[in-house]
Amino acid sequence: MTSSPSGASPASKPQDFSLSSLQQFIADSAGKQSPRSTSGTPERSEPQTLALQVAHNLRFQHEWTDIRMHFRPSDRTTASSLPRPMLSGMPPRRLYVHPDEQIEVLKKQREQGKAGWPDLASEREWVLPTQLKETWTLRRFAEVFDALAVVPAEGEGGAVFSNGTSKADVPAHGSDGDGAEGEMSKWRKTQPKRLLLATVDDDSTVVYYIIHDGIVKPRQN
Repeated sequence: MTSSPSGASPASKPQDFSLSSLQQFIADSAGKQSPRSTSGTPERSEPQTLALQVAHNLRFQHEWTDIRMHFRPSDRTTASSLPRPMLSGMPPRRLYVHPDEQIEVLKKQREQGKAGWPDLASEREWVLPTQLKETWTLRRFAEVFDALAVVPAEGEGGAVFSNGTSKADVPAHGSDGDGAEGEMSKWRKTQPKRLLLATVDDDSTVVYYIIHDGIVKPRQN
């Protein structure tokens, strides 16, 4: 009788070292979380695979944390469905500062006798995974924004990465939990909704753009 190495599980699935870390991550996610077809093999939609690819990029290339996947519209909207799986997460630093908030922050710095720009608290951001070959119109963007709250409510979505660790509770077509909206700055509440448009090229390069649901004041340098 042979024993397993210390800390190893006899039933654990061996890692396929021929796969890249991204491919392994998507394969592991499909095996754990996707529904089964009639043949017993995992099924995962192309938009969901695209969302996982973007989530992997956000975590390991841009150091985002608490990345979650959303399959249903926010509870505080009247939309009946979400056009495609969305992501939300916490970037390591603030991505967007409204010009009026910028003026207020600098004024407060001067009043306190401080110089330079302070470190502002990071804010949870929506992320829309797309492919470069897709054609997007104002109508399609409007459908996405109509299904989103200003920020995700606490508990909505299934965790993909939490504190940098891959999670196994992303449902293939799961339901989003209910939750009260957390603390949100007055600037975030009163300004148009925003999201990060993640555009994936054929070579897996991901480029990000900030998109607003409406007209906003130009940023000041």
